[in-house]
Amino acid sequence: MASSSVNLEEIPSESLMNELLRRMKCAPKPDKRLILIGPPGSGKGTQSPIIKDEHCLCPLATGDMLRAAVSTKTPLGIKAKKAMDKGDLISDDLVVGIIDEAMKKPSCKKGFILDGFPRTVAQSQKVILCL
Repeated sequence: MASSSVNLEEIPSESLMNELLRRMKCAPKPDKRLILIGPPGSGKGTQSPIIKDEHCLCPLATGDMLRAAVSTKTPLGIKAKKAMDKGDLISDDLVVGIIDEAMKKPSCKKGFILDGFPRTVAQSQKVILCL
């Protein structure tokens, strides 16, 4: 909604009020950066929305972000699709690039939750460079 191309008259009043209330609730919250680590099925995806709502953070699940980048055909998504089509693993640099783009979104201003990434020391070092 921060874009100047959005016509606020077309947005329902209830949606505008909900966004205003969300922003008022989130304003005093401290900035945070969280990483949820655990094996598949350990509850990271279950806990992330709860933490997101309580602390006004944006959830960054690498699998979801990769699928979104591929479906919207972003430059990084196109590179990821090529690797996926070959059956290759997605490179750390590519995943970190997608995470870096996501962290710059206005919804991540108060902080973020990394869900299932980084998984190695090398990945964590690359993510730290984005911060």
